[in-house]
Amino acid sequence: MTIRDTRICEFAPTVVPGLLQTKEYARAVTIAANPFEPDSYVDEIVTARSERSLILDDAARPEYWVTLHENVLRIGVGGPQAMAAQSGHIARLMRDRTAVVTVLPYDAGAHAAMGGMLKLMDFEEAPPVACTETEYSGTLIDDPAVVMHAQRTYDLLRAAALSPEASLALIESAAEAFRRCARST
Repeated sequence: MTIRDTRICEFAPTVVPGLLQTKEYARAVTIAANPFEPDSYVDEIVTARSERSLILDDAARPEYWVTLHENVLRIGVGGPQAMAAQSGHIARLMRDRTAVVTVLPYDAGAHAAMGGMLKLMDFEEAPPVACTETEYSGTLIDDPAVVMHAQRTYDLLRAAALSPEASLALIESAAEAFRRCARST
């Protein structure tokens, strides 16, 4: 029996979630965290990340909700050209209705997930879980009370975020700013 995700909700405070990453962005993130590793290691990580993102192309894909902190759009990972492509990729996924993406703007101030990344996953045939992640470890949480608290945290983030339409406009604006920067260099 395969347990299939029916819904994934993510909050990303600093880095584009793996399922949304372009290869260039994934490569830049991987190299930044592993500057002494050989290209073969970097290629392996990028390939694995790209293969996982194929879940979004599947006809039975889960609902995918993402709230990005505005940091994610402003940190120039991989340089202007890579960021223009990354932002454009997110915008395309939004326009294709593959993902619902909202942006938590800087002016939202303090928010419910100041501690960092949060992922919620609901399944067809298993209880929901939450996941928190740091650079060096991830924690899978299956305690129903804690998962419910994590869901409340995500709900508060969505309430503080821009609408999907305003988020798309901000993402497209960031992409255009990075394109202009890339052309001027």
